[in-house]
Amino acid sequence: MANEIPTKGILKSEALKQYIMETSAYPREHELLKELRKATVQKYGNLSEMEVPVDEGHFLSMLVKIMNAKNTIEIGVFTGYSLLTTALALPEDGRITAIDIDKEAYEVGLEFIKKAGVDHKINFIHSDGLKALDQLVNDKCEFDFAFADADKSSYVNFHERLLKLVKVGGIIAFDNTLWFGFVAEDEDGVPEHMREYRAALIEFNKKLALDPRVEYIMETTAYPREHELLKELREATIQRYGNLSEMGVPVDESLFLSMLVKIINAKNTIEIGVFTGYSLFTVALALPEDGRITAIDIDQAGYNLGLEFMKKAGVDHKINFIQSDAVRGLDQLLNGEKQEYDFAFVDADKTNYVYFLEKLLKLVKVGGIIAFDNTLWFGTLIQKENEVPGHMRAYREALLEFNKILARDPRVEIAQISIGDGLTLCRRLI
Repeated sequence: MANEIPTKGILKSEALKQYIMETSAYPREHELLKELRKATVQKYGNLSEMEVPVDEGHFLSMLVKIMNAKNTIEIGVFTGYSLLTTALALPEDGRITAIDIDKEAYEVGLEFIKKAGVDHKINFIHSDGLKALDQLVNDKCEFDFAFADADKSSYVNFHERLLKLVKVGGIIAFDNTLWFGFVAEDEDGVPEHMREYRAALIEFNKKLALDPRVEYIMETTAYPREHELLKELREATIQRYGNLSEMGVPVDESLFLSMLVKIINAKNTIEIGVFTGYSLFTVALALPEDGRITAIDIDQAGYNLGLEFMKKAGVDHKINFIQSDAVRGLDQLLNGEKQEYDFAFVDADKTNYVYFLEKLLKLVKVGGIIAFDNTLWFGTLIQKENEVPGHMRAYREALLEFNKILARDPRVEIAQISIGDGLTLCRRLI
């Protein structure tokens, strides 16, 4: 078909995308969301790819919950997979203003929204996006969260209006900003029917990267938003450690962690595995002045390299560094004075991730977030063992098992994020 829509997702490996879906996304999908997804495929065929993927749905659901959103807006509904996802995540008195020109598609999803008993949360406006947004601006409405998945050539105009509608500290999420990876390709290699949106999104991404009114996360424009001292630390780490500097989190993941810490209003956090402290420094900058981080690592020398830059930034007073292996350090915290953490970031021995999960579920508060790094392990999880370098096999096996355990653990809600080398967010439920 000439105008076929590619499968959503930026991972170039279909096998890796399928691994994420089958391991962590499909097993956690709400039954009515699953039914809606199938009904959309049945009615719209290849056009069903316009819906958000299941793994993105999990992340949106968690995001709405951790920011305690009550009043949200969605631009572009189609059959309503993301709309139903948000409606299920909102509290009973939550409200969604949903805007789309296509009422027929919305009514496909409405059947399932009614079955779920969340249709009372939705105010559907049958209109094109800009006209409806202008009316909402005139009505002086205010929203906690906005999700835009509509005409990409109007994203700049949506952005301007949503900045008037979404409260300070609120979140505006724009979907498809990498446009199936085409934003990174030469125009000649892009199917003709995809070129208009590609050009619009390239321009939109440039504008967002330079917009001082927002904090922005985007893989292709991470460096312009990198804090100057984080940049210096990254360069110093490369100079001292060479290829081992890859153990630090990438810049785009750092921007994501920074925003996440702010969204959840974290004050007391814990980090397992520090290296030279790029992620530690990121969190320290994001925390309020009275915020605290307990950081555990066996390597004092690596930490000391980063400490120089943290002192320059004036955030070293927020950090309690424990020189210890992670297992002993966590046991020490559990046996000591009782503390409760809002957020945990784990980037240490992968063979102990299951152990870390058990300990952190006792330390992180209900509703708090535990983030595990490297859960896709350089894509080796979908390779045959004999294709994986020998030194990477132990962690590969450990992460395969860990991901299976997480997928069926009723104590947490999970979202697998395709950023860095795979980041899994766990929201503690009980």
